[in-house]
Amino acid sequence: MRSKETILEEMKHISRDPLPKRSDASIKKDVESLLKRMNLQEKIGQMYLSAFSHEFAFGPDFEKNNSFQLIRDGLAGNFVGTYDNEIAYELQRTAVHETRLGIPLIFMNDIIHGCRTGFPINLALSGTFNPQLIQQASEIIAYESSHSGTSLTFSPMLDIVQDPRWGRVMESPGEDPFLASEMAKAYVKGFQQDNLLSYDTMASCLKHFVGYGKSEAGRDYNTVDMSERMLRQVYLQPFKAGLEAGASMIMSGFNLYDGVPVSANAFLLRTILRDEYKFDGVTISDYASTTEVVEHKLATTKKDAAKLCVKAGLNMEIISSSYIDHLDSIVEEDPEFETYIDEAVRYILTLKYRLGLFDNPYKNLYPNFEEYYLQPRALEHALKVAEESLVLLENNGVLPLKKDKKIALIGPFAASHHVVGGWGGKARNEDTVTLLDALQESGANVNYAEGCSIKEIANEQLEEALDVASTSDVIVLAFGEHQWESGEASSKTILDVYDAQLTLAKELKTLEKPIIAILFSGRPLLINWYAMNCDALINSWFLGTMSGPALTNTLFGDNNPSGRLAMSFPRSVGQIPVYYNHFPTGRPAKDPNNYYTSKYLDSPNTPLYSFGYGLSYSTFEYSNYRVSQDTLREGEQLTVSCTVSNTSNYDGYDVLQLYIEAESFSVSRPVLELKQFKKVFIKAHTSLEVTLQLPYESLSYYNIDMNDVVEQRRYHILLGRASNAIHFQATIATK
Repeated sequence: MRSKETILEEMKHISRDPLPKRSDASIKKDVESLLKRMNLQEKIGQMYLSAFSHEFAFGPDFEKNNSFQLIRDGLAGNFVGTYDNEIAYELQRTAVHETRLGIPLIFMNDIIHGCRTGFPINLALSGTFNPQLIQQASEIIAYESSHSGTSLTFSPMLDIVQDPRWGRVMESPGEDPFLASEMAKAYVKGFQQDNLLSYDTMASCLKHFVGYGKSEAGRDYNTVDMSERMLRQVYLQPFKAGLEAGASMIMSGFNLYDGVPVSANAFLLRTILRDEYKFDGVTISDYASTTEVVEHKLATTKKDAAKLCVKAGLNMEIISSSYIDHLDSIVEEDPEFETYIDEAVRYILTLKYRLGLFDNPYKNLYPNFEEYYLQPRALEHALKVAEESLVLLENNGVLPLKKDKKIALIGPFAASHHVVGGWGGKARNEDTVTLLDALQESGANVNYAEGCSIKEIANEQLEEALDVASTSDVIVLAFGEHQWESGEASSKTILDVYDAQLTLAKELKTLEKPIIAILFSGRPLLINWYAMNCDALINSWFLGTMSGPALTNTLFGDNNPSGRLAMSFPRSVGQIPVYYNHFPTGRPAKDPNNYYTSKYLDSPNTPLYSFGYGLSYSTFEYSNYRVSQDTLREGEQLTVSCTVSNTSNYDGYDVLQLYIEAESFSVSRPVLELKQFKKVFIKAHTSLEVTLQLPYESLSYYNIDMNDVVEQRRYHILLGRASNAIHFQATIATK
């Protein structure tokens, strides 16, 4: 590899001229022309996404990494993990100048909820109920990423989740398919901005197609079993929305569907994606999910697995090498199989043309890429998003605080920088503003004691915390789980907060001081004690770079919390899965005098906190409800209106949520289905007329014949502040 100085000097002269826009017909013509000139090995190389890490580049094992030789041999057409632009430049230069056809590489990375500027985890982002805000965040993420070498991100993750034992709920959009679909569109539009030729955008890959979030028992990589109706009605919906927004790639999940791994599932990859959804982008495996077909026992060798996956419609393999190791011999045995390879390569080359890489292979490589990180507009927006992600769960009037209060800040997260959350891209913990730093910067009268670590408590720590708390007016307790306890391969059977932290909390409670508890986590945890014993409870999730300022602004009322839960909080592990849009049972627990109903002996059926729930410093009242009609016909839309009055002294946001309930249908439907929402800002002591539109087709459901239809039935229209806080109901009929 050449010297870093030489590379950086060349990179200064990379063109930034606007890239020519090509028509689909022109791209198709160029792809076919190029495909005819490619030999089999070159085609197979385009179907491989090779791993490359900066540790290899600058460490003693660099020479063992064969990335450059793979490129020269035509066996590596794309790379993941190139976090240094000068390395990526050399890889791209090798592809363009040292291979027969000079086909450029695509550099892909996992940029999930931030590049260098860390935004809140995705489960928190959904809780903003503000797709426009998320689209703007995605534009900033794309800006930082596209200037630091990334042409495509493996985001958004669109797995519907109902089980907080599964660690990857932190990446997900939550438990509701409509909210997830709205967020899917926001992410894709923000990343791509309908212009893949721009120097400020990157392509979006939807993952994990499909059903991975329903892993049995919440154990990662576990099996999945669901009906086709459940697949279509719930789990496919956000993917369909993301594709309609223009997503460029789909990543297959690790899971089975109907007994067949998704990576080898022709029904999903061909029938649904290509035939029904008309997807014309690239399909890619997850990390080694091709070779894992052997573990699923659909193949006995990696060669057989490769054949199954390619034939099923999986275009590209990531990291595992079954394609580049075996596809040539498969074609040698069966020459007709090359048509499947040609099909895959067409999609891949088309994406490279759409990205403008044939016109400027170096478009996303900047020698001074760090200048594009942590810019003021990024930090300002990260703060805004973090503020809107916070969920106020309890408040007995202690919040917001007055600035003259003497605060005891206690707990393992009070001064922790480790609140970016898993899959944080290139975000650094040291860039994160802690709660302690932000409180001190605000001029608050604050004293700090850690009190305990996440898992352990020492007598000296406890005594110090009690001393600090005893002389305070109010205690702010920062508790939760470590950021690496949620994410991939991070399933848990115990969702309680660690005993050390509960011991600390109980000891602080004996001081009879007001306690404001702030929960840091990547999943819903069991927080019953905190809910019952703390004077205020804030669900912070992991908020990213601007965590401390967002929390500080919220504590003092400069931010009025407006976040809502995108995933229900259980009362116990025994309730799981617990989610709002469950199906009715033949024996609903409505009559307390009837023993033989669907209930627990030791717990309510309801979650501790339901989907859509979240408090505000404002108080809102609702009146003057109106529904535009009592009969809805095809092509029409229902208008639901009401007056929302902010009766408090605080300006604030309210989130109106519109649900439906089918009175009857040809198949059973959930007890509630979210179909629309609107987040509105209302000044103190003012009112606002709020209108929500419900299109006729939003009442549809997959019927007994597996057709997505609106049956001519009666439907209840419900308006509320949460799935368990409905304040208006009307009934309409469809014709």
